Amino acid sequence: MNELMKKIIAAEQEKNSSGKFDPVPRVLKLVSSAGKLSRTVAGREDCRIDVGCCIVDILVLSVDNNASIEQFLTASNLSNIDDSHDSATSYMYELWQALGLLSTAITAGNDYRSILDDMLIILAGVARFSNYSLEECVKMAYSHFSH
Repeated sequence: MNELMKKIIAAEQEKNSSGKFDPVPRVLKLVSSAGKLSRTVAGREDCRIDVGCCIVDILVLSVDNNASIEQFLTASNLSNIDDSHDSATSYMYELWQALGLLSTAITAGNDYRSILDDMLIILAGVARFSNYSLEECVKMAYSHFSH
């Protein structure tokens, strides 16, 4: 998955030739991706691309917040997935709460790294509840964007 994430970051850096990073547009993109994921989960549809899109947005925010891909993957301890959820929808409540915390942190100029870690864990829960792997979701999202 590291190689795929490196390709994603390279593509994103190529798009942003100015070298300046403003997290606000990426957070808005993440909110949009989370909205699509919510709609997909509510409709009990295949959510792999939507989970993958959220992960890509979180990855870009993380790397642009001075974390390497390796740090991104190791800091998000996926063994912390809360297995007490009875549906993917209950994970979505946590995701929206985390988006609110992320918005507050960015607006206040505070560090938001741990919020991104939590969001990745939540998305891993959504994927696992739907019987998908994170890697599968990211591959589908990358394939979706690269065409």
